[in-house]
Amino acid sequence: RSTLFPYTTLFRSSIGVTTKGFMKFQIFISSVQREFAEERKQLFSYLTNDPILSLFFKPFIFENHPASNSKTYDIYLKEVEKSDIYLGLLGNEYGTASKNSISPTEQEYNLANKLHKTCLIFIKKDNSQRNLKEIKFIQKVEKNNVRRSFTDYDELKNAVYKALVLYMEEKALIRTGPFDQAKNNEATIDDIDEE
Repeated sequence: RSTLFPYTTLFRSSIGVTTKGFMKFQIFISSVQREFAEERKQLFSYLTNDPILSLFFKPFIFENHPASNSKTYDIYLKEVEKSDIYLGLLGNEYGTASKNSISPTEQEYNLANKLHKTCLIFIKKDNSQRNLKEIKFIQKVEKNNVRRSFTDYDELKNAVYKALVLYMEEKALIRTGPFDQAKNNEATIDDIDEE
């Protein structure tokens, strides 16, 4: 049992990224880097060090990728493909539009959406200086995803935590109620003891 979830049993799934013998879901953290530099670092640290979330999730931020001979564009799109969850932080800046006049953040979102990844969207409430392209991007995202707003890192952290707990519940990674009443989706008829 978890001390954070007193009546909850934690389960690890057989899908995701293998780490230390356990499967973890990879989270791709996407945003305009310069606008959300601190939030990205803090979220990475939080997801890596939280005693419960770190059992299930492996975050990725581009700034931690080593120097390589690959194109930036190729790296971040490959990481989106490998990820289970796209975590988008949207704010005032749209980012530098490159391929097809689309920012890297929007390209990452488009690919995640196309590949049917879980998209968790968090939008910064301060919109006084919001770029017109960013407004259009947010409107597009809102048509496809339930999103949460935040004003500071603590609000963001709490919203991410709630979204990931919901994700774990939906994937049956955590279950509430008595353990012996929990359904085991991997059980077969051969698992029944005849005695």
